[in-house]
Amino acid sequence: MRSPVRKIGLLILAIIILPVLIFSVFEIGRLRQNEKDIQDIYMNQLDAILYSINQYSDDVLSNLANRIENGQDEPGAVNRLIKETSSIKSLLQFNDKLEYIACMPDTPCYSMPIDYISARLSVSDSTVRRLLTYFRGGYRKIEIIGQPDKSEQWITFITETNEDVIVNLLIIDPEKFIGQVLDPKIQEVARAKFNIAAYRIGEPDPVYLSAKQSQGATINEKRPFWLFRNYEMGIELRDRTIAELASDRMKKNLIVILILDLMLLSGAWLIFRNIRKQLELSQLKSDFVSNVSHEIRTPLALISMYVETIEMGRIKSPEKIREYHNVILNETTRLSAMVNRILSFSQIENKKRKYSPEICDISDIAAKAMSGFRYNMENTGFKFNFEPVNDLPNILADREAITDAVINLIDNAIKYSGENKEIAVKTGLDTQYTWIEVEDHGIGISDKNQKYIFDKFFRVTEKNLANKVKGSGLGLAIVKHIMEAHQGLIEVKSTPGEGSKFRLLFPVK
Repeated sequence: MRSPVRKIGLLILAIIILPVLIFSVFEIGRLRQNEKDIQDIYMNQLDAILYSINQYSDDVLSNLANRIENGQDEPGAVNRLIKETSSIKSLLQFNDKLEYIACMPDTPCYSMPIDYISARLSVSDSTVRRLLTYFRGGYRKIEIIGQPDKSEQWITFITETNEDVIVNLLIIDPEKFIGQVLDPKIQEVARAKFNIAAYRIGEPDPVYLSAKQSQGATINEKRPFWLFRNYEMGIELRDRTIAELASDRMKKNLIVILILDLMLLSGAWLIFRNIRKQLELSQLKSDFVSNVSHEIRTPLALISMYVETIEMGRIKSPEKIREYHNVILNETTRLSAMVNRILSFSQIENKKRKYSPEICDISDIAAKAMSGFRYNMENTGFKFNFEPVNDLPNILADREAITDAVINLIDNAIKYSGENKEIAVKTGLDTQYTWIEVEDHGIGISDKNQKYIFDKFFRVTEKNLANKVKGSGLGLAIVKHIMEAHQGLIEVKSTPGEGSKFRLLFPVK
């Protein structure tokens, strides 16, 4: 029996459970890879947005450099341009030898001494020479050079007027530049979907926010400005970060996979349990056929032997002939009871057993059931006690069915009494039920087996009882069905080695 169940378990494990687990591991790995890909795409998108803002700032300053170059031939044009651009503090111009030429706006000019500024330019002489090389090659490039004040940015580029090369030093307030010049572009890029902020490097609080209501926002993804040293841009989704979205999506997908796995594993368990139950039932049926065949063969053999002996005239004594007739009668009764039990169970299984309820006295039912065993018990050394309670409330029940139930209980008590051959049948009343009780002092039933004794075909296998005590395993199953049909209960109390007590409880009508 165990071998087929083990094989089926291994087959289900190989066909259902292992593929489910492998699929789940694969899907979880793929989910993680998908989330990583989504985050990579998101980061690339953020990089592209920040790149476009940096590119825009570069274009703005390049355009400003062109306007400065074009306005150099018109008196006062560059001076007006610088005054109109509030983010520009000043524009200082030098020749290619880094000698001072002019400062705009002319009033007030830049606060630092010109000699100091020239000295700072000289320190960045290699940068200036590189810009000159680019310019002579037809390409204007804008570069940042070192500045003493972090709140300012010194940006240099080359222009030309009347074939004279001019080195321009643009002094910019980066925070005003970001908040005034770059703000329209940032708002266009953000489009109420992103928060974009500007920070001084090393400081937690932003100097600019695209969404003014997000003052407390903490942005983790940051990139440096191309043209502003010590400043960086940060960007994130406005409502939730991509990490949160990815985490939520991952959790939802994992929950779905887990639910599917549980459903499949539960289905596999149900399949295995049902198959195991069917195999056990098949084995029980096989044992039932074997036991019933043996039980039928034994009384038939005895009846045949005693009838043949009497027919052949070998027994002359009237007392002996009467004894043989009693044996034949007892075996016939036993055989009839066995057939009736099988037929009763067949009717129950096919849902064809009908009940005819009538007003009954349970003490009369118990007495009738007991009377059928009196002769056999007296001849086999049993002590039999009947303790009815008088004037019990009547019950509404099928008299024949209840009698069958009590007979089954008494028959089991006789079979499993062992050496202590004492049986008691009692009736009584409690607050809600009248009851019939059958008690023996035999081998008892373990707690492990008590929950199975009402299953069809089940027989206790401990201490080889199934072989020592013959039976079909149907008696208690029939009793349970009869009690359920009468809305009654059946209770069992049993201790191994001390005996068993079965009580049938009927609702009072």
